[in-house]
Amino acid sequence: MKKKIWICLTATILTVSIFAGCGTEAEENTGFSVTTGHDVQIKQPKEEITLSMHIPETLNPLYNRDASVDSILKLVYLPLIAQDTNSKPKQSVAKNWVVSEDGMMASLQLQEGLVWQNGNAVTADDVVFSFNVIQNSAEDAVYRHVTDYVAACTKTGEYSVNVRFRKPFSGNLSALYFPVISAQYYKGQTDIGNDVNMKPMGNGPYQMQNYTMASAMTLVPNQSYKDGVANIPKITVKITGNDETDAYSFSQGILDVMVADATDAGKYMAENESLKSYPFDSGVYDFIGFHFGNAIFQEKPVRQAVAYVVPKDYIYESVYLQYANMTNSPVSPTSWLYEENVAPYHYDPAMAATILKNAGWKDIDNNKIPEKMTEKGVVLELQATILVNEENTARMQIASKLAEELKALGFSITIDAQPYDVYAQKFAAGKYDIVVGSWRMSEVPDLAAFFGTNGMYNYIQYHDENMDALLYAANHAVTEGQTLLAYSNLQKKFAEELPYISIAYRQDILLTSEDIAGEITPNRINPYEGIVNWTIEKDKKP
Repeated sequence: MKKKIWICLTATILTVSIFAGCGTEAEENTGFSVTTGHDVQIKQPKEEITLSMHIPETLNPLYNRDASVDSILKLVYLPLIAQDTNSKPKQSVAKNWVVSEDGMMASLQLQEGLVWQNGNAVTADDVVFSFNVIQNSAEDAVYRHVTDYVAACTKTGEYSVNVRFRKPFSGNLSALYFPVISAQYYKGQTDIGNDVNMKPMGNGPYQMQNYTMASAMTLVPNQSYKDGVANIPKITVKITGNDETDAYSFSQGILDVMVADATDAGKYMAENESLKSYPFDSGVYDFIGFHFGNAIFQEKPVRQAVAYVVPKDYIYESVYLQYANMTNSPVSPTSWLYEENVAPYHYDPAMAATILKNAGWKDIDNNKIPEKMTEKGVVLELQATILVNEENTARMQIASKLAEELKALGFSITIDAQPYDVYAQKFAAGKYDIVVGSWRMSEVPDLAAFFGTNGMYNYIQYHDENMDALLYAANHAVTEGQTLLAYSNLQKKFAEELPYISIAYRQDILLTSEDIAGEITPNRINPYEGIVNWTIEKDKKP
């Protein structure tokens, strides 16, 4: 479900009327305006912002199953290890770490001086306790996936822990982005029905002041937060039923911040030009995939020819409305692992035609479709069906434009537009030739699932021993240097082999009202990242 968060546009700006000769002087600009008459109307400075979340089952972040609730709880709790704007692990509760040579263990040193809002120190006991709570959480809890990577967490000192992983994996540290909760506060009271689980007590920039069931929650700055007291003195969190309610509330000016995709963001900004926008990587990777059960796509020159007729500039401007990071690999361009120096495929139909001709494709039987005879005497034709889900406007646009370009190149093309459920079934079953698709990539990167032999999501049935070796090296790298080199080699091989034609990582947009200012740096796993640095502009001129 798409997360949406929102922001309110309050007071009305009034005109100033000054009558000459009344014996009063014109007032200095005070940030509000006055009308004549018996009533004096003043634009009150904004003192709070309003966000939203859906009705919470629990406010214990480790038992919570709702993404919108998780976003709000990130204001109250700090993760064990955070991620920076390039998705690289950075300090939070843990200040540094060392991974063992075999990649099976990480020794973490915690920051000393961190305290819970009740004044107690944050210690190794809290980290160990938090992991144990995750192990007992529901299968669909937001942080349950941590147990896919972490086997155990043990205390080695008052401010140090060892984390034992299930297997060597370069993304293991990224799996440690889970909130740390207080062992003393929650011990013996983690049953989801216990009142303590509706009274969060954290160590983040904000703390809960009060909560009214199914109505609202009030947050105020945590005076003991490690990075200083937040600028905004009050956050009201409206409790809503669903995304539709959020959308209506935003359109009515009840909420103050919203996360939207490019289409919705464009609509809201057209309706209200005063909104501010902050794009960030959504983690959604768009691609064009080939089914390797089709003999023509087993030939690399054919895949290369297709890559040269994908009009990325058109897609960037007309489909994404410029809200995307165009990419040449399945790694996000915003990631610290992205390799820029790979062979690009710029739009070049003439190059595509030359590649096909040089590879032996020509119209043998004068039917206007290029053919080629294999070594076994089988005649192949350049014909293919493009699978796409009909309700996804962006994918339909890409599929239609791609079909035009391939027909101009000589392909016989059919578009198979299906409802999502049918589309997903056909994609997984390999019932297509070309697919226009997307993956929401995990913050814990593992490309072997998509391109490794027998990978869980290798629906294209791609197999290459050299690619398998590079995927293994990328997944089993231990040091930063090893990981960077392995991912560089992997992406260069990917650009050469083209199992997918990478298109883009889509962006979401954090929309705020004109009142919100400061350093606003949303990211895919925390739209409120750095909220301690947000401010409210109080002196807006009329």
